[in-house]
Amino acid sequence: MKKLVKFLTSTKFLLVFTFLINVAIFVLFTFFVSPYVYTICSVLAILILVGFINNDYGSSSYKIMWIVIIAALPVFGVTLYFQLKNNHGSRKLRKYYQNISYTSYKVLDQSSETMEQLSKFDGDSANLSKFLLNTEKWPVYSDSSTTYLKSGEVYFEELFEAIKGAKKYILLEYYIIESGKIWEEMFHLLRMKAREGIEIKMVYDDFGCADRFDDKKLFKKLINHGIDAVPFNKPIPTVSTFSQYRNHRKIVVVDGQVAFTGGINVADEYANIKEVHGHWKDAAVKITGPAVWSFIVSFFNSWQAATKKVVDVKKYKVDYDKNPKNKEFVQPYATGPINKIAVAHNTFMKAITAAQKYIYITTPYFIIDSEMMQALKLAALSGVDVRIIMPGIPDKKWIFYLSRSYYSELIKSGVKIYEYSPGFVHAKIVVTDDTTAIVGSTNFDFRSLYLHFEAGVVIHNSKTVNAVKQDVDSVIGSSHLVTLRDIKQRKWYEKVAASFLKFFAPLM
Repeated sequence: MKKLVKFLTSTKFLLVFTFLINVAIFVLFTFFVSPYVYTICSVLAILILVGFINNDYGSSSYKIMWIVIIAALPVFGVTLYFQLKNNHGSRKLRKYYQNISYTSYKVLDQSSETMEQLSKFDGDSANLSKFLLNTEKWPVYSDSSTTYLKSGEVYFEELFEAIKGAKKYILLEYYIIESGKIWEEMFHLLRMKAREGIEIKMVYDDFGCADRFDDKKLFKKLINHGIDAVPFNKPIPTVSTFSQYRNHRKIVVVDGQVAFTGGINVADEYANIKEVHGHWKDAAVKITGPAVWSFIVSFFNSWQAATKKVVDVKKYKVDYDKNPKNKEFVQPYATGPINKIAVAHNTFMKAITAAQKYIYITTPYFIIDSEMMQALKLAALSGVDVRIIMPGIPDKKWIFYLSRSYYSELIKSGVKIYEYSPGFVHAKIVVTDDTTAIVGSTNFDFRSLYLHFEAGVVIHNSKTVNAVKQDVDSVIGSSHLVTLRDIKQRKWYEKVAASFLKFFAPLM
């Protein structure tokens, strides 16, 4: 049943279903009524919808996409637009999520001294952090530490050690949890800690975790082992904007003292135990100190949204050992489709436009709007060393074909694009100028940038920034530099598929 629900709420189903409606109405009017009536109705639909689209808060690329779709296939475009953009239930849910976020802002506090210190270190870095502070209220901390975890193998080793040492509580939030050796070890540790009386809460994305276990009721049974697990935004067999809003975050907090975030889910391929697309390259960050508080607040935003129960988050705050000698700046953050400013997208934009020496980006998918395209081209044309590292062995070929369609324009502007020869790059990293690194769950595609709930950490003036840079350099050393000749020699079916898919890029 869950497979059927997953399909019925997928973008693929929406596209096929509404396209068939368009074809059916076109045939009906053309052969049984009058083609003129169809044309008149189409023109009226376009005129009416353009008004709605013009007042939408999406990017110009997003608006143009809708106008083109409606002009080419009026019934298809109108149906799809109202299903995805004007659902009353979605507005109600959006208001509910906004209220939860507003409540959380009250327990977050920015030290003016820390922000002043960051401004003295680097004005552009401070502006990036001020953007996250002013839009989502996530503060910057100067008394916390970060450790870069350059692979899933290192991540799970550190994570499991932290779980073993838990004395109060463990909070877990994942997009994917799948059966396998990694889950078996995690499940064993969680059950052991639950028997010790440790409080364990888990938020999992119901869509991302669908059909990952033979036991379809596994998550419901976790409560029998002392693990309180709740699904985030359960898909229902009706078309709704919120069915598209998935929780793509990867966050773990232990005792309020240590937190983890990055691109790594709970599945064997993330630790290269199982090979699915060659070598799996991923990354995460471990955070200790007061900055962990932001991820506690973020987790309980998701928890309260999933359970509809109010939680006194303050009881999860702990006393931290102060480290006044620590000069790195750490800013954990979480974003989502509730904020109309598109925080995830604009966080990357701030980092890109501020860079003066280099911008290194790793991402598994690359489907961007015209604003980000122009920002990357302008940076490269201004002498900034812009490098984008993509998978050499993709997990979704049709997404890979679409991603490659952006290469030519970027390469001509001086952007260097690499494909990781040993396998699949899943790490989501932006590192610039030896001053700033962003590591999290956000991909460079429309879904992550506009539709998903995401998380990450911005780090300034830290050895972690250098560690990230060195790791990306290592990945580049194992990658193929894509040339214009490579792009021209793509298979004909890849070019055709990319041309068609680009029409729907903002829905992917």
